[in-house]
Formats: sequence, structure tokens, C-alpha cells
Amino acid sequence: MAAVRRRSTRARTAVFAPIGDLGRAVRVEQRLAQAIRSGILEDGERLPSESELAAMLGVATVTAREALVSLRAQGLVTTTRGRGGGSFVTRPVGAADEMLERRVAAMTRVDIADHGIHYATVLSGCAELAAERANVEEVEDLREILPDPGTTDATTLRAADTELHLAVAALSHSAHLAREVMRLEMELGALLRLGLRDPDRQAELREHHAALLAAIAAHDGNEARALVRRRVRRLLGELAELHARIR
Repeated sequence: MAAVRRRSTRARTAVFAPIGDLGRAVRVEQRLAQAIRSGILEDGERLPSESELAAMLGVATVTAREALVSLRAQGLVTTTRGRGGGSFVTRPVGAADEMLERRVAAMTRVDIADHGIHYATVLSGCAELAAERANVEEVEDLREILPDPGTTDATTLRAADTELHLAVAALSHSAHLAREVMRLEMELGALLRLGLRDPDRQAELREHHAALLAAIAAHDGNEARALVRRRVRRLLGELAELHARIR
């Protein structure tokens, strides 16, 4: 299989950031699986080797190997041998969405509300700080993340929205906040973006992106915070409706 090259992004960098002292195969597997299902890691791209992955995540090589075995069992990774070989992402879009919906079904309404409050509070705070601190060049960097206006592919839109959130978090100039947003994106972000299969939701996302970048460019922290909170509330309402339908 030919290797697919991807540009470096904050979202992808976060995927391969060190796991920490509690790093275990299940945590490595969960992070990579969530990144594949959310579209951060794209279909056909080559993952780092076992030793590279272990070094990047700060875990033992055997831990990385065990995580890849689990991902292969889930059909999310294919490994080939020989020249040009390696472990490649194999993302079945429909199956991935079905798995995300099963995660939603396993949650309670209280879980959804509690996670959502935390997500909205952290992300809106980052947006406010980004608006206060971002310079012209940094705002342009944010614009570069946005997909082409005519993009209708849900996976592309989900990945761009995730990347934008992580970039906004980075502009807060708080490493702690940036790490927390990364964790929340892996935990909840993919669930909140399930609705992006709908063209109307895609149009709303483009409008939200435009308004948020305008607020950040104008250094309007209050508006940036309010925009993020309103959007998260709307997405949480949609997630609660999905939860009610599929349970």
C-alpha cells in the first residue's frame, strides 16, 4: 500500500503527544481509535512504526504493539510487511459512525449534560483568551485551517473543526488548557460532530466558523465566548435527541 502523506497539524500533533505515566495499551488504543473515527487520522495514511509510536507517546514498545493489535482487530488499522509496508489507517466511515452512536447509547443524559458543560466552559474560555491575544498572523493561520467553502465531506469538516478548536486552545497560551481541550475533543468532540452528515448542519458550521474568526480578529472576547457556548449548547441538544432515538 502506498503511504499517504499528511500535513502536520495541531490535532495530529496532539494525537501523538506523550500519554504520561499511566500510559497503557488501552489508552494508546483509545486515543488512536478516537483520532481515526474523528477523521484526524485519515484513511490510508501510514502510522509511525511501533518504536516511533512508543517514543512519541512515551510508552514501552510492547505497549504500542499491543495497541496496534487491538486496532487491527477492530478493523481500524491494516499492517503490511516488506518494502513500503507498515501500519495504515483503514477507516470505514459508516462503521465508525455506528460505533460512535453506540458510545452515545451507552451514555446517560446526565453524562451528556455533565460532559457538555465542561466542554463548553473550557472551549469558550479558550476562545475568549484567543480573541484577546491573537495577532493578525495567528488569525490568518486559523483561516488556513478552514475547509474550502464547497466541502461537503463530513469527515473533512469534522477534522477541520477539531483542528480549529485545538488551534484556538493553543492561542490561549495555556499548555494546561490546550491539553484539556485535546482530551475533551478525543472524548466528546467526535460525538458532537455526528450531525455533520446533514447539509444544513454543514452550513451552520461554516457560519459559526466565519463568526468566530471575525470575533477573534476583532479582539471581541465576549462575542467569541458567547458564540462557542451557543454552538455547544445546540450540539448538546442534538446529541440528547440522538440519544433518545437510539437507546
